Amino acid sequence: MRKDFYIFRHGETDYNKERRWQGCGIDAPLNTNGIKQARELAEKLIPFKIEHIYSSNLKRARQTAEICAEKLNVGMEVIPNLREGCFGEVEGMLKSEIALRYADIFKEWYSPVDDMTIRFPGGESKQEMQQRMFSVLEGLLKVPYQRIGIASHGSSIRYLLYKFGLPPHQMPNTALFHLIYENEEWTLE
Repeated sequence: MRKDFYIFRHGETDYNKERRWQGCGIDAPLNTNGIKQARELAEKLIPFKIEHIYSSNLKRARQTAEICAEKLNVGMEVIPNLREGCFGEVEGMLKSEIALRYADIFKEWYSPVDDMTIRFPGGESKQEMQQRMFSVLEGLLKVPYQRIGIASHGSSIRYLLYKFGLPPHQMPNTALFHLIYENEEWTLE
């Protein structure tokens, strides 16, 4: 049995534009550019023949998923565990403020030599995000769809894909990744 997961980050919000960290505690909607990006993403997804989309419960991912699902004429369901990580005290702060105030943690956040236990005060660790996201994928192995879209968030996607060999990196809004499960093995294309 083969399953294809097309995992994508949500479109832009005003917080993204301002370079503020949202985390799971800030439920910002897409801005005008984010809606445009989601429509462009939907066009890119057409050739993959996605059968169903699952989304984070946060507005920015949900709106992106809804735009894509409508264009692809497929169903969409919310799975809260696809949400962004909890960043505790830094949610709502500018990246530049975080880099100054929490310099050591911020430096390690995107580091390719990765300490997965790192977290911001009051937040979720990279490892906890990765485990949460991976358990959603394992659950989706049981659904009847073979080609699945997943709308989620930058950090949650980043540390999920680190499990499959993609080094931590910053990703643009609506970045798209293809993860395959076949013969009990996972492959990131």
